[in-house]
Amino acid sequence: MIMHRFPFYLVFIIFLGTSHVVGKEKNESSSIVEMNTPAIQDQSKNEQSESSMSSIYLQFNISGLYSWLTDWKNQNLQTNGTSPSTKSIIFGGECGYIINKYVQIGFGYEYFFTTKVATQLATGDQINSTFFYGSLKAEMPLESVTNLSLFIGLDIGSVTATEVLENYYGLDFNRAGSTTGYRVMLGAQYFLIDNWSIMAGGGYLLGKVNNVTVDGRIMPNYSLDLSGFTIKFAVNYHFPL
Repeated sequence: MIMHRFPFYLVFIIFLGTSHVVGKEKNESSSIVEMNTPAIQDQSKNEQSESSMSSIYLQFNISGLYSWLTDWKNQNLQTNGTSPSTKSIIFGGECGYIINKYVQIGFGYEYFFTTKVATQLATGDQINSTFFYGSLKAEMPLESVTNLSLFIGLDIGSVTATEVLENYYGLDFNRAGSTTGYRVMLGAQYFLIDNWSIMAGGGYLLGKVNNVTVDGRIMPNYSLDLSGFTIKFAVNYHFPL
């Protein structure tokens, strides 16, 4: 009798074992799905956060330039015999595209000028200049400080310098010229609330105008060397994409 029931017991035991294994595998699969779901969500959230940093920005900036202007200060002494100051104040604007938290491109325009001085040859002498440029910045966000990033930037464009002379031997006229300018900048940018950010940096402008002309005639042995160290402060408004 026991031998006749043995196959039934064997089938019953195999059925229980199989059910247990299948149930265990289902539980493990559910656990794996539950464990991976938050990771997928977090990854998606990070990708969405990074892409949301893309924006179009508008910038207003003010700078100071300490240029060489060697020929100008040595050949146009003030009435007291001292050289005029070569410091320029710069006002400018810039707009561009922040591709992601690492790279941004843009273009800008700046107008800068020295203080007007009275020299031994003219009652008024001043250098007015412009810089129209394209800009590329590489940024590095700081994990230790939220919303703060360091950057290195390169600006390349056209520098135009104009020396405005008043009553120079009784005449009023301009000396002018242009060249390609290069500027390297290092600085930091901090993102504020409501799409605003501020920026501060320092660098060096390379922009020596060698071909200075008066009425189309090149002046020999005379240049307007705007090359020098600069510091810059800016406010940006961002239009998120």
